[in-house]
Amino acid sequence: MRYEEDGNAVRKIEEPWPEERPEKRKRAPREVSERTKRNRIRAESMSAGYVLFLSLVCAATVFLCIHYLQLRETLTNQEEKIASMRTSLSNLQADNDASYRQVIAGIDVNDIKATAINKLGMHYATESQIKYYDAADESYVRQYVSVPGTDS
Repeated sequence: MRYEEDGNAVRKIEEPWPEERPEKRKRAPREVSERTKRNRIRAESMSAGYVLFLSLVCAATVFLCIHYLQLRETLTNQEEKIASMRTSLSNLQADNDASYRQVIAGIDVNDIKATAINKLGMHYATESQIKYYDAADESYVRQYVSVPGTDS
């Protein structure tokens, strides 16, 4: 008999009687037919055509994986280039807006008016010089020739 310690108690472990133990039966090797042996050998071996097919499939898979990785790299590079170009465009637009505001701030309309009247001899149009035109639709008008009925 064996004893096993479990915490502060010792318990008996019952062992099965020898006649209760299952015995392993030893099987005698069966005779396998020649046909079965040939089928097993054929199933375990690979033909040259099958090896060639598997090699081509593996090569095609590797090629496609490499091509996919190259395309992903190209796409990533293009996205980075687009992002940098957008940043550059944003900076250029900000510089352009700042320059425009600086030019507009430097324009004095009264100075331009005084120069036009005093130095260039310009004057405001009189009512007889103004010609009115009624458009059929509400679009803009382009003048390609002089308006009939005017002296200029």
